[in-house]
Parts: sequence; structure tokens; C-alpha cells
Amino acid sequence: MSVEIPKMAVAFGQYGIPQADVVECRVHLGCTKEVSSFELLLQNWNGKYSPNGSIPLSVGMDGSISIGRGTNIPQIITCRIESLKYQSSPVENYARVSGRCWGERLFRRVFTGTFINQKGEDIVKHLLDYYVGLSHTRDSTELVEATDTTYAKLEYKDTPVYDIIRYIAGSADKQGFIGFDFRIAPDGKFEFFPRMSKTSSVSLSELIEEYEYSRDIHRVRNKITIYGAADKSVPLDKDAWTESLTPADGAWSVLIGSTLSLDNSDKVRGNYSVKLYAAGQSELAAVFTLNNAIDVSLYKHLNLWHKISGDAFACVIMLYSTTSYTDHYATYAYTIEKDRWENVQIPIGKEAEDRWRIWGNFTWSSIKRIRVSADLPGTSGTGTEWIDSLFFGGRRYSATQEDTNSQNVYGLRELTDTDEELYSDNECNLRAKALLDYYKNPAEQLTVKSTVIDYGNTPLLPGDKIHVTLPNENVDADFRIESVEYRVDAKTQTLEVTLELGRETPLLADYLYALKSKTDHLSRYKVARLI
Repeated sequence: MSVEIPKMAVAFGQYGIPQADVVECRVHLGCTKEVSSFELLLQNWNGKYSPNGSIPLSVGMDGSISIGRGTNIPQIITCRIESLKYQSSPVENYARVSGRCWGERLFRRVFTGTFINQKGEDIVKHLLDYYVGLSHTRDSTELVEATDTTYAKLEYKDTPVYDIIRYIAGSADKQGFIGFDFRIAPDGKFEFFPRMSKTSSVSLSELIEEYEYSRDIHRVRNKITIYGAADKSVPLDKDAWTESLTPADGAWSVLIGSTLSLDNSDKVRGNYSVKLYAAGQSELAAVFTLNNAIDVSLYKHLNLWHKISGDAFACVIMLYSTTSYTDHYATYAYTIEKDRWENVQIPIGKEAEDRWRIWGNFTWSSIKRIRVSADLPGTSGTGTEWIDSLFFGGRRYSATQEDTNSQNVYGLRELTDTDEELYSDNECNLRAKALLDYYKNPAEQLTVKSTVIDYGNTPLLPGDKIHVTLPNENVDADFRIESVEYRVDAKTQTLEVTLELGRETPLLADYLYALKSKTDHLSRYKVARLI
């Protein structure tokens, strides 16, 4: 196939670089995971490009490189010189010029601060406007496209701006699919857009000269376990056990005391607290008996709001593994100030046993009764205790999803992840389903090379979608351009274009970002750590 020879226009600062001086040019365009870069090898006769030459190039100069064929020479990159090397021999003198696109500005600044209840695109714009200095409009058109994700709280300390924007790109969703790409366009503008939303106008039909197609199972994961926030409790409604004397899970009773009632005037949460009054007693003790024994071995603490008055002083929590009051129990003592509500959080489980007194064959896996008591002086004390919001907490929400077909073909391949933003087993389950669909099949990678592609005035750009047909491998699908490399060789007068392409299943957002991203408990806390 006959094509026009490559044409170039290179400029740095106020100087234009004649194409005749370019021995070799390589421009590598990347997006999201990397910024673009370039390298030029120039003839440096008579020190033309040296510090005292007629075109004294220097590090820090901004410039541009345009590459095309015939009369079409579109700009490929807006860049900055970051490195200059001079190579000389008795008969040859060269200058090697290299650097990156204006995306290098993303790495210059760090951010310390907090974003509260802000859309993803607004965070990106703020960083661009106040920390990076990259334009994100073209002909009055906004290039940072809207997301469907609102971040309740993002907190950072000394975090590179690039890492924050990359986090937004990897977590924000649009119309049910997670993932945005960002790139520095050839004209130096910053573009932020949903993955696979831009399509290249270039056709590769009958233009692929060489390719390498691969499928690998390195990324395959067919059993996904997701853990959420450590906020799972029993009961799930952390106030249910103190809103009634006979809630769904059990019943309150007086073990030592005079009257047991619900108090709607002195409470912390909900509508009621449980109130126990005792007169002429050595202690007062209320007992919550569960209808069915519960396993609290995976929970981290027992929580309650507790208040005492009158002669009451030291408090004791007792957990029973039987319905008997004489064996198989554990006790924990504590003190609180009188006449004021205090939140009491007591560690439980094997790791906390040294803080409890264990009697008989007590086990955390079978809790049948909870006793809340307070001592009274002598045998004729009088006092009152109030109990509110009693629950076992600190367990992580969790879910597991697996695909047996993938396991049979590729073997069991597991992935475990913890996401502090998931606040129910169902959210963990939806997250696991989405990741399983994403990871259960092999990844497809394709490298395409050609010296006969003529893209006119619309160069191939990373992040664009492009269709590829490979009859020999039965491939006929859309791929995402991960990177593009333009290489001009003056000696052979060729322009070789290399495309790195990837194909993957879209990551569905319905597990979290499309459904729950606007609730106030989904806070993304990122403090003093890189993404």
C-alpha cells in the first residue's frame, strides 16, 4: 500500500526545529495510568542546539510536536523539555531531547484538605484550577465530564494531585458503569470522560501489518470475598432491644429490683430507654433473655448507653452461655459517673478475654442472656438505672460470590477486598457480584503495528475506543486504546504507529456508586496515604 511519507512540525519556545534535523522521533501517548512522553534525536552540527548555538534548547522549554502525512500534520503532543543530552564523536554530533506532556504538572503539587459532599467532577476541576493550572475547556466546552458519584467525605494530607484524580477516575460512575479516563489532549487541554465513551474515527481495516494477540488468566479471580465497614451489629437496628420490653429477639425481666419499665422522657436514642428501679436491695439487675442464642465471636464489642442514680455505684455486665444464672458466664466490671448518660463500649471475643472473668464452659459462640447491673450499698440501697441502645457491634459486613465454571476451567483463584464504604451485607454482595463478572474471564491484550496508517487530521489517542477484526483469531470486537506510540525514522522515511489495546468487561456500578453514593454514611476517608 502506498502512503505519503511522514511530515513533522516541531517547535520549542520561540524556535522551530527543521524536519531535516530530526533523525528520529518517538511520541508515546498514555492516559490515566501514565502521562505522555516524547524523545527526539536531533543533528547538532556546529552546536546548533547547544547552549551557545543558534537554537539554544534548554530544559523547562514548552513545545509541541505535530506528525502526519501529506498536507495533514495534526498536533500530537504539547510538551515540555525535561532532559537534554549531547552526544559527540569526531564526525557526528547529536542532541537527544526528551520530556513529557503538560500532564507532568499533575505530579508537581500535593494536596492537603477535605472535600465534603462534592461531585467527582467538581473535585477534579478544583484541583486543576488551583493546584495544576491546566485548562479543561475548549471553545467554551467543558472537558471534565459529569459523574454520577457524590463523595461524602474525602480527606487528604500531602497527597499528590495525580493520585487523587486517578482515584476519582477509578471510583466514579456514569450511568451504571464505573471508570473514567483522563488524558492531556494534543492541544494541552485536560480531558476527563467515562471509559469507552470516545470512539476513534480511524479504521484499521486492512492496515494492520503486524500484531500480537494474547489472552491470559493472570487477572482471573473466580471467588470474590468482600468485607465492608466494621459496623455490623446485632441487632441490626442498634436501638431495637431497648425500644420495647419484649422486642422481636427476646424479652427484658427483673432479676433484682422493684419495677421495670420503658422511659420515654429520659433516653439517648429512639423513643424509649429501659428503666429499672430498686429499693431495699444490695444491687439492681435487669436481664435481657434472647429467644435464640447468638454467636458474637466475630463481633468486637458490646455497646450500651448506661445511666445510674441514687445509691448505685459500680456496674457489671454479665453474659451467659446458658439460661442458668450459676455457671457458664463471663463478667466485666466498670464505673460511670452518676446522673449522666455514658456510652460504654466493652471489648469482647477471644482477644479480649483477659479483661473478663470467665466461669465454667462459657463460650462467645452462644450468648443466651445479657445482665446489666449496678451495686447498691449494704442490703437496703435504693437506685435507678437506665439502659439504651444495647447491641453487639464491630463486625465487618461481608459477602462471597464465586463462579464454578471459571473455577473448573482455570482453577480456584480468590480475591479478598475490604471496602470501608459498604454498610450492609447486601452492598458487599453486590460489590462481589460486580467484581466477579469483571474478573472471572481472561484479559485480552492486543499490540498492533503499522507503517501505513493515515489518520488524516484525527490522530489516534489513548482512551479512545477502536474496532479490531482479526479473522485468524476469530476476534471482532471493540478495544480500548491504552497507549499509542508514533515513531518517525528519518533514515527509512517511515511513520510507524504502535497501539497497545485492551479489552475488558465493564465494571458495573450498581453495587454501590449508582445506588448508594449519595448517602451520608458512604464517606471515603483517605488520610496521609497514597492511592
